[in-house]
Amino acid sequence: MTQMIQFFYRNLLKPFVFFRTSVGFFACLIILVGACTSTPTLRQGVQPDALALNPARIAAFPTLLIPHPSERTSLDPASLASGEIVSAVESRILAAFKNQPGVNGLSFQTVRTALKANPKIQTEIDSEIRSLGQLANSGLARETLLLSAECRARRHFLDFYKNCLLRSPRWIQLLNQLSMTAQNADSALFPIVTTLEKLTDRNTYSIRFGLALILVDTNSGRLLWGRDTIIKIDSPEGLKQFPDLKTAYDKVFSESFWAEFPGRRSKPDSLSKP
Repeated sequence: MTQMIQFFYRNLLKPFVFFRTSVGFFACLIILVGACTSTPTLRQGVQPDALALNPARIAAFPTLLIPHPSERTSLDPASLASGEIVSAVESRILAAFKNQPGVNGLSFQTVRTALKANPKIQTEIDSEIRSLGQLANSGLARETLLLSAECRARRHFLDFYKNCLLRSPRWIQLLNQLSMTAQNADSALFPIVTTLEKLTDRNTYSIRFGLALILVDTNSGRLLWGRDTIIKIDSPEGLKQFPDLKTAYDKVFSESFWAEFPGRRSKPDSLSKP
């Protein structure tokens, strides 16, 4: 009986075990190689192939509130409840283009009014970015294997846009629809609040604020210019209250933030505040 069991194992069972083990090994190897693939991080600011570009009409898309797709961040519900975040961000962006004749566009309010004719576009753009960001951040091997190696290797929002979102079959179609709705705008400016967290550490009260701002071609989806920043503001030592968000806005929307924006003229930081 013992000899029969040994014969069965050597000739039938052992090759099967080896086969399963080999498949598992090579599957893990493929995943590891993909994870270790070195993907260059996109530069912030104007993209190399858009250096000489000056969009004819930029549509300022209403601010989106979406957790960062390349970091584990969150958005504090209480801070979002009043809607002050959206109005403050959009006000700072518009102020940065005051007296800038080289930049022509449609304001946030103009685009909101235009979108009333086709409200599904705004909802679907939000959903497309949000769902793909959730997929990229899921941490589940089965789900992330659906993404390209470049998408999995993203470092910031610009990487996420070019290597994840731009590869979505629906994205360019949505941009085309946005253009037709917003007076045939040839580009769109998307502000995305990605982080708004309140933190306490011993006697220090802090806030983390993150914003991604990208300018894209509405015909091809090409990334033209972009910034992605997350900052942390601490309250003065001994002051047991969270800092005013205005401090975060002042720090983010400096003149250097707008450097290289197509068609925009630089001006001293002292004159850049609204």
